[in-house]
Amino acid sequence: MGQGGWPGVRRELAVARIEVRQGRFQRAMALLSAFSAIVSGFEAYSQHERGAFKHWLMWTPVWLTPPAALAGVAAVFSRRVARLVLPVVALASLLDGVLGFIYHIRGVRGLPGGFRLGQYNLVIGPPLFAPVLTGMVGVLGLLASALRREQLGWFERRAPSLAQLRRLGRVDAPAASLPAALAHGEFQRGMALLAAGFAALAGGEAYLEHLRGSFNRRVMWTPIWVTPPMVAAGIAAALDRRAARLLLPFVSLVSLFDGALGFLLHLQGLQRMPGGVRNLRFNLVMGPPLFAPLLFSAVGLLGLIATLLRRREDA
Repeated sequence: MGQGGWPGVRRELAVARIEVRQGRFQRAMALLSAFSAIVSGFEAYSQHERGAFKHWLMWTPVWLTPPAALAGVAAVFSRRVARLVLPVVALASLLDGVLGFIYHIRGVRGLPGGFRLGQYNLVIGPPLFAPVLTGMVGVLGLLASALRREQLGWFERRAPSLAQLRRLGRVDAPAASLPAALAHGEFQRGMALLAAGFAALAGGEAYLEHLRGSFNRRVMWTPIWVTPPMVAAGIAAALDRRAARLLLPFVSLVSLFDGALGFLLHLQGLQRMPGGVRNLRFNLVMGPPLFAPLLFSAVGLLGLIATLLRRREDA
């Protein structure tokens, strides 16, 4: 098939696997943070538009979306942006997610009955876990700023060979501190636990949102069914190397595809609303949250990244 065919694809996949294992995927992680910022920012705008932006703090995740997305994209091209600008914007996004979580708790508590009617108020009130999920943008940005930069054949003057990459991995000094561990890709346990934590939050949010829709389709249960295995696989991967190699990638792929399926079904739901795409602005606000399932896909992607990383005790 030639160098541009299947052999070329296999080489690129092998290069990506080696570089992720060695902690050289700063650009890819920065792009992932930029994509997550756009998705979460759009969802924040739609949900807060439903609440008519009654509080000025409801604008903060919307205001932070452009700088977070731009910083992530700029970090692909500039090492200085990745080291100096991206972590500042990422930290602001993370703190904003925590602040939003606190205010959503206050919003639920302020409803008639408060948490005494939690089963009802958690469903009709502000989405409790959504702000924490937007904090994923901050976590991804902070991780990206700590990683090393990968070499891209279309971007660099001279791309390294597979042999050179493997040789670099052998001569890399073992990490002696947490920042060094991140830079050298030796944080498999932490990434696995991070995937498990965000899976629990995404599953909880999916349950509350789908309960609001009375689970009127059986497929709405799939993120609820996938969440416990994803959480268990992440925890097991942090404890056992074999679980990280065998169990976590399979469950992460299921989570990734379930999020993609949810996106397509939410898109279908918007099209079936009165006016369909002709009434898009209203339907995006009042209909199913269009991009929310993609945050579940991001959880699966975190799990897949964790399977490629090294553990602190690895040589």
